[in-house]
Order: sequence, then structure tokens, then C-alpha cells
Amino acid sequence: MDYGGWFTARTGHGACHAAGVDMNTGKPARLKGPSPAAVPVLSDDERLTLERYSLAAAASNEGLYDWDLRTDRVYYGETWKALLGYAEDEIGSSPDEWLNRVDPDDLIWLQATLDAQASAGGKPFQIEYRITHRNGHVLWMMCRGIVVLDDDGEPTRIVGAQRDITDRKNAEEQLRLSEERYALAAQGANDGLWDWHVATDQLYCSPRWTAMLGIGGGARTSTMEDWYAQIDGEDRPRLRAAVDTHLAGGSAHLEEEVRTRHAGGAELWVLIRGVAIRDEEGEAIRMAGSMTDITARKRAEQQLLFDAFHDGLTRLPNRMLLLDRIGQALGRRRRPEEAQFAVMIFDIDHFKTVNDSLGPLVGDEVLCAVGQRLDGARRSGDTVARLSADEYGVLMDGVLDVKAAVDAAERLASAVAEPLTLSNGQEVVMNVTAGIALSGSGYASAGDMLRDAGLAMFRAKTSGRNRVEMFDDALRERALTRLRLESDLRHAVEGRQFRLFYQPIVRLADGTVAGFEALMRWFHPERGMIPPSDFVHLAEETGLILKMGRWALVEATRQLAEWQGRFSPDLFMSVNVSGRQLMEDDLVAAVTETLDTHRITPGTLKLEITESLLLDDPGRCLAIMEALKRKDVKLSLDDFGTGFSSLSYLHRYPIGTLKIDRSFVRAAGESDRRSAIARIITLLAQALDLEVIAEGIEKEAEADFLRGLHCQFGQGFHFAPPLPKEAVEDLMDARRRSHEVLEGLSALRGLPPKGR
Repeated sequence: MDYGGWFTARTGHGACHAAGVDMNTGKPARLKGPSPAAVPVLSDDERLTLERYSLAAAASNEGLYDWDLRTDRVYYGETWKALLGYAEDEIGSSPDEWLNRVDPDDLIWLQATLDAQASAGGKPFQIEYRITHRNGHVLWMMCRGIVVLDDDGEPTRIVGAQRDITDRKNAEEQLRLSEERYALAAQGANDGLWDWHVATDQLYCSPRWTAMLGIGGGARTSTMEDWYAQIDGEDRPRLRAAVDTHLAGGSAHLEEEVRTRHAGGAELWVLIRGVAIRDEEGEAIRMAGSMTDITARKRAEQQLLFDAFHDGLTRLPNRMLLLDRIGQALGRRRRPEEAQFAVMIFDIDHFKTVNDSLGPLVGDEVLCAVGQRLDGARRSGDTVARLSADEYGVLMDGVLDVKAAVDAAERLASAVAEPLTLSNGQEVVMNVTAGIALSGSGYASAGDMLRDAGLAMFRAKTSGRNRVEMFDDALRERALTRLRLESDLRHAVEGRQFRLFYQPIVRLADGTVAGFEALMRWFHPERGMIPPSDFVHLAEETGLILKMGRWALVEATRQLAEWQGRFSPDLFMSVNVSGRQLMEDDLVAAVTETLDTHRITPGTLKLEITESLLLDDPGRCLAIMEALKRKDVKLSLDDFGTGFSSLSYLHRYPIGTLKIDRSFVRAAGESDRRSAIARIITLLAQALDLEVIAEGIEKEAEADFLRGLHCQFGQGFHFAPPLPKEAVEDLMDARRRSHEVLEGLSALRGLPPKGR
């Protein structure tokens, strides 16, 4: 009988029935057993052997099966049924009980395997397939078996066992997925892989590893020493030590950044990671890992490091790097044999004019050119740095004394002062002002030394520019005094330490009080009253004048409103306005808000400005002054004649009052040419219908001289000093009582009262 293809030729898996099958039960007769006479008698050894097999099968948790090919009936062991979730009586003996539960994709291979067994000559087989459990989930089964042949070599039975291997298959699948993820991750990370067998010193390098180094031919096998030879000589000992440490158990894993060479000669930075695989005794037998190209990151880090310590425009060292090198020089200076050194600061004179007139691009060109000239003129070992917009610092080693330092600074300044031809063809000459600090002064920090060089440079600037100044202790003391004053001034603004004093402005014709000038006074809690000359310029520089000026404007206007109601509605008040107030604060809005809050007689608030303000931004000044005029605010030009006086001011700007400076008033009545200036100012004011106020009148002769010039108003100690509010009110009350007495006497005599 030809059994080849017998299984697949079956119809419904149960078409053939042969003798030896119990037709009532459907089970093979030999398994159920025929008549008692036909049951073989087993010896004790045979019975013991059968028992051992039964116990072994039970212990292995394998489901036995016995398929009688002649009757097409299958005996399914109880364990097999239990594996599928069925009870003993829930599965019959048909092959369909098995085959109909097999996954359709695996049934083809199972059929082919069983078909092959019919002609396999009794050789054992094994196959893994999926089958459906009673509750619907899928199990993986491993089926093992063997074909039993009769005396004629014909297959009569297939017997074997089946085992649930679902857990193993799931683990294999997870391992496969894990390996796949790792492979994809390694491919995505673009890493090269390496695997070193320690005992044989065989080093496997993946294709990506070799490609990274520009080595052709794909994967290769070499030795660890070959790899070490490719590492940069400075980094090689570090990598070797890290590998040895990890092999000895001194680190959890290997991770080192080293330099290597591409086959084309370029330097590469690589990150090498690895971990050792150890035997039961903890000895490393293999070591595997990855190699990542980090060249781009390292170059970016190097660029960031360079940018952190260098100026972006000139590419010179910046303040931070200069301070670091000054600090190193100070550390060396602590050794007696080290010569002293100098720190210099160079500031470009009038750079703002160049930048504003020629534009910022040309300004940048000038800054680069100055930096290049300083760097080109320095000695080897010296450092030139750009500190701020137009300031450069120089660290100069080996300076013998003050003269040597000054000579060196002047040499650098001369290099900068050479004519410079710009890219637009224009030629400019740039000068610098320098300040020097010498290390011999016993500095403890780099910041202190750089600060003192800056103080010396600032003094050189205020002394006329284009010069070199050496730092001395007096400069530091002045700087500390200024710093303390600035700190106290900030506290004064917040702590309401300011008060307004009022100096009467009188009519020279009859001596009556026409108004007041509000003058700020600072009452320091420890130093007492500080005059304006000591703090106004500092308030201007720090910007505190904006807040102080607003407060003075509001307080003076409030006081004027009170005095107009108490004494006379014609009283006026003059309030000084600084340059920063006019140009940076919204002065028009501040005045509008103040006038809305404190009602005063229109035209009685006067704002005093200086001539220098009109030079900074004439167009903007004119717009602001016109807006103030529309608010019935009068404008007074202070210290007229002392600055860049121009007749154009008087017809271009809406000025209503000129104030004659005290230097011209003091020359009145003397053979001093300055007295003629006072005369000219009053004549000019009369011609233009302007009021004139002379300040600083201290003598009656000066008052008489000004009356002769028909000057309308005067102020000074001859009439009254600046007074606090209470003293002003006492003065005004006394004058009113005196005036009332004079009016009474005049009435008795029938004469008009004096002063009317």
C-alpha cells in the first residue's frame, strides 16, 4: 500500500476504517483491548516498564496521542485535552478533533510533515505549530512522534506527544523584537559596532564602523592593538586605561570620548561605549559596544567655548578671557622673581560721532580696524581684548616701571592714530585715550586692576582726551566717594530726603516779590544738607534726575497754587529742567498732569533750560517747547551768554525770559568788559520784547546798575537767600504787613502808597 500523500488525500480526515477498531466506541481495539483471550499477558518487568513510561509522561506534562492509520482513529491522552482546556469526555477520537483546531497557516506544514512520515521509514519527527485553546487564545505546540511499521514495512500508526511551548515562543518573539529594535536603533543612531573576544584578541568591527573611518571592504576583524594604534596619541593612554579598568571590574561600563583619524587624514572625535560579558567567575571573556561619530558636536562645543571667551565682531579675546589672564598673571606675580605687568584700557575718542555720522556698518569697520592695529602692535605674549563698544583692554607683561608702561601705551596709541582708509574710500583718523594700572600696587583680584585702569582712563577723558593717565590711590578714593554718594542718592530718592527751597525773584523797580525759583536741597541723615553742586551732575548721569525732576515740578506747582491763593495770583514759579528730563522724560505729559491737578494762574509756571540743551537735538527741542507754550508754560533761558550763545535761539525757540549769569552781574559798576555784556543782553531783550532776570545780585550797587539798564527782575542774597517754605511765608507776611502800614500812612497823608 502506497502511503505517500495519504494524509492529504483523506476526505474529512476519516474516510478509511480498518479492522481492529471498536465500532461502538470508535477507539482502536488494541488500545481499548479486545476480548480477554486476546489481551497479552505482561511480565512483571514489562508491567514496571509501562508504569515508568506512564509516570514519565505525566511528569513531563506532555499530551500523548496514538493515531491508528488503518481505522483513522486517534487516542488523545488526558493531558493533551487538558492543554487545550477540555475535559476527558469532551473530545472524541476523530483526527478532526486535532486538525480542525490548528491555525490554517500552520495546517499546511503539519499536513506535509505527517504525509512525509508515511514513507519516512519509521524516523522520528518534530514540528511546531499553533492551535486554538478552548477559550479562544492561541497556543504554540511542539509535536513529536514516530511512525510505527508492520512486518511488511507498512505504516500502521503514528504515536507521539505534544507539549505547550507558548511561553518559550513568546520569549523568542520578544527576543527577536528586542534584537530588531536594537539593530534599528544602532542603524538609526548611525553607530559602528564592535565585539572583542578577549582570549583570542579578535576584534570584530561592523561595516558602519569601518565606513566611519573611511576604511573600505565592509566589516573586518582585527585586534585591539590595531584599534589603539588608530587613536590619537594623547588620548590613547586614557582609552587603554579605561578599558583595563572596566575589564578589572572597576567601572560599570566603558564610555570615553577620544580622537581618531579618518583614512583621508581628517581628525574625528568619537564616543566609544562598551560593556564586558563575564563568565561565572566574573572574568571578562568578551567586550562589545558601539562607536559614535561626535565630531560635529565637539566642533560646536569648541565654537561655543571660543565664542564665550571672544568678541563676536573683532574675534579678539573678551573681558572674561582678559580677566582670566590677568588673574593668572597675578598668581605668577606672587613669586618674587616675577616682573610686574600692566593693564591698560584704550577708549576711542569721539567714536559716537563716527558711528552716528557714517552709520553702524562703518562704525563696526572702525572697531575691527582699531582692534587689528592694537593686536598687530602688541608684543608676543601680550593680550589685546575688546571690553565693550569702543573700549579695548591690554595685558602687558614684563613692564619695568611707570615710564615703560606709559611709553608702551603711547606706542600702541600711535599705531591706532595712523590714517585709516575705509571701504567706502573715506579716510579717518582715530585717536584713543588710555588708562594704566600697574601690578606693583598689590592687587588681589583681576577685577580690581581692570577697574583702576578704567578709572585712570576716565580721568584722561575728562582731562582732554588723546592722552595716557596712570592710576593712583587718589583716583580710587574719589571713585569710592562717588560710589557711596550714588548709593546714598538712590536711598534719598526713595526715602524722601529732598526738600525745595525758594529764592525770591523781585521787581527791581520797587523791590516787591514777583515770584520764586525752586531749588532742590538734599538733607542727608548723617552729612546734613548737601548742595546741588555735589549731586545734580551725578543724578544726571545715573538717570535719577528724571524722578527727582518730576517730584520738584509737582511740589513747586503745588506750592505756587497755595501761595497764589494766600498772597497774590500774579506770583510765578521758576523750575529748573535738566537735559535728560527734556529729552528722555515725557515732559509735556508731566506738565499737563501737574497743571490739571494744581490749578494756577495761566502763564505763571516757568521752566528754566540751559543753552547746551538746544544743541543736542534742535528739532525735538523745538517741538517740545512749542507744546509747552500751548499749555501756557513760559520758558526761560538760563545762564545766557556763558555758553554757545546764538541770536538764532531767540527767534527760533519760544523763549520768554533771559537770565543774566551772575558772572556778568558781579562785574556791574566796575571797569570790567563783562558789564558791557549785561548791558547788551538787556538791550537785546528789550528789542525782542523778552523779560530779563539777573541772578546772583549781592550788592546794592549791582541792583542800581541793573535798574539803570531797565532789567525787570533780580534775585540774589542782596534780597534773600533760598529759603524753606516756612521762611518764605514769614517773609511774605512781613512784607504784606509792612505794605499795609505804608498804605495806612499814605492814606493819612493823602499820598498814594509806595510801590503801586
